Amino acid sequence: MKKQRKIVIAVSGLIIAVIIVFIIQNIVNTPKGGVCIEEGRIVNGSAPFTSLEVKDAMSELKSIFEKSYAGCSISDMWYTQTGGENYKTASDSKITLHTKIITGNKKIGKMNRNTTYNDWKWIFQKTDENGKWQLISDGYTP
Repeated sequence: MKKQRKIVIAVSGLIIAVIIVFIIQNIVNTPKGGVCIEEGRIVNGSAPFTSLEVKDAMSELKSIFEKSYAGCSISDMWYTQTGGENYKTASDSKITLHTKIITGNKKIGKMNRNTTYNDWKWIFQKTDENGKWQLISDGYTP
């Protein structure tokens, strides 16, 4: 009987320790704003762009977001050939990136405070093949 009790106490202690570690990890790893993903996803291929062009646009979005959207977090970012304005010519290109955004306690631009946007769209343009992506529009369509 004493042996069973010791086993129950040991298992209970182990479970409590695992729960405490999980809680501490979540507190430490919870983003305080900014981009909390390493890379965005490319869904269904990158056409008409190269993977590098898509990644460059995503890097530009991360840079803009970190500077201008303090207190908000991007929890997912992706590019897909459909669902946006995507085209490429020698003189003009437009790409649409999609994000899941979690806002903070204050209203920023068109975003409401304490809100999750599951498909906030960002449209970037560059006017020549060697140019830098520039944000021309962003918004949410529920």
